[in-house]
Amino acid sequence: MKNKIWGLVIILCCCLVSISFAQETNFTLAVQDSPALVQTRVDVSIEKNSFLTFQADNPLLQGKITMRVVEKVTLLSGDYAGWGYAYLEYNAGKFAGSLYYVFHNDEGRGMLTGDVVGVAQQLTGLQKDMVWKVAILEGTDTQATINLAFNSYKTGKTTQYNNIWMPVVPSFMLSSNGYSQETTVILLPAPDGDPHNVRKFKGGGLEFGTYQSGAQSGTVWSFLDNTELVDPPFNQRRFGARDGILAGTAEIVFQQGSGGNSAEGWSTLVVE
Repeated sequence: MKNKIWGLVIILCCCLVSISFAQETNFTLAVQDSPALVQTRVDVSIEKNSFLTFQADNPLLQGKITMRVVEKVTLLSGDYAGWGYAYLEYNAGKFAGSLYYVFHNDEGRGMLTGDVVGVAQQLTGLQKDMVWKVAILEGTDTQATINLAFNSYKTGKTTQYNNIWMPVVPSFMLSSNGYSQETTVILLPAPDGDPHNVRKFKGGGLEFGTYQSGAQSGTVWSFLDNTELVDPPFNQRRFGARDGILAGTAEIVFQQGSGGNSAEGWSTLVVE
């Protein structure tokens, strides 16, 4: 079964930054077509309240870093098995904040918010070394790469749910002059409510895909936060990370009013 979703306009502020100078470019992105919503059901694993520790050795950030895995969702079946997303809270000395994380098998990337703003990357799994590419530190523009050596993992509670309703938008298009983006959007209702209640959109999800900017291209992965009821695929907020010419963080906020869905988005500093 497929449902049609009406298009919308997204205002995206994109900051292009190098080590020596900063340049901000504002432009508008619009949905070209009404994307089809495909209804699927999958098995998922949900992990909560696990703890990871890392060790950082950088003049900007040194010592022990603790991350609490508030929730990690892994798709176990279907066409997108191996994909997943997680919300983590980090504590690094006087610095604290959140990590919105998307992964595919062992590869993962996410958006750091709070005292540290930037992109987190891993290539060999969540319980392995991590790299932070920092754009902002305590509100100050910063360009730094911080390597985090994995130290320990303390497991929390893991529960498997079967036959969960999962709407998917296989092709979600955005475009502007010289820029185009196509992602697959995956949504899950809130498992902490009734995971089989098909009327519930309150939950989370992820998106992944590619973008083209002029002659350059890259990929974008985003964590979808739907803590308020918004018709899919227009989740309340998206926290993303891009690579390539527009490498850095990307955030989109969706709103639902009497006039329908609308959205406003922006990017933080590029992480070189």
